[in-house]
Amino acid sequence: MRLRALPLICALCAAAACAQARPLEAVRKSGALRVAVYLDYKPYSYDENGKSKGVDVEIAQALADALNVRLDLFELRADGDVNDDLRNGVWKGTVFGAAPGDVMLHIPYDPRIAKENERIALFAPYHVDGVAMYVDPAKAEAGRDLSLLKSEKIAVAVGTLADWVLASAQNHAFIPHIVHERSLEQAAVHFEHGDVDAFYGEQSAGQSFARAGKRPFAVVHPELRLASEWTLGVAVRSDSRDLGQEIAVKLGELESSGRLEKIFAAYGVDWRKPEAAR
Repeated sequence: MRLRALPLICALCAAAACAQARPLEAVRKSGALRVAVYLDYKPYSYDENGKSKGVDVEIAQALADALNVRLDLFELRADGDVNDDLRNGVWKGTVFGAAPGDVMLHIPYDPRIAKENERIALFAPYHVDGVAMYVDPAKAEAGRDLSLLKSEKIAVAVGTLADWVLASAQNHAFIPHIVHERSLEQAAVHFEHGDVDAFYGEQSAGQSFARAGKRPFAVVHPELRLASEWTLGVAVRSDSRDLGQEIAVKLGELESSGRLEKIFAAYGVDWRKPEAAR
């Protein structure tokens, strides 16, 4: 009896899984697009006086408007790594019972991530980010060749890629000159106050924070072997590819109209067009 019942049980489980999927037609019928963005992640998604703001928040609203549905914003706290974030944000939901998003923004558009996460599909690369140094203009060249760090202090957000890159450079020679802060924004504040001669971190966020201050700055990319850049894209469930394709179309329209660039500019960020095809 149990063996005979097994195909039925499998079919019921498959049906339940499909019921959780939210492809394009399901989103339109529901009248809402649930978009996952990271919690407390300036300038992309953050709370200001009880209102959600940021580049990704505005992109999410623009996508919902383009689909003629309301936005259901899902602000997700970052977990251990991007694989955990995809599980919580797209295909399963959180352990606290929050339903996953139909779409998640700010995911690295990387085939390795898609390969490691067969339950998701990546679409619509929309911005190139990376790491950069923000430095006193008079010391830009010294920042580029890293001679600055032989005598001056540089601020970074603790535990980030930028922190690891600088700490690893030239056989850990710069560790005594690295000032660790809680966040990149706080690192930028110390630069603004003149406590350090440079700060280093995610390029777009650093650009936003530096432009919010009054201290002149130059942007340099130090000669570091481990430094990198990456393309940001959109993740959907693997069984919602039609939704991902439609999101790609709508993002393309935002790009061609100039609105995407204006959204980034409103937060002090220069939009960088990805070379990867949508």
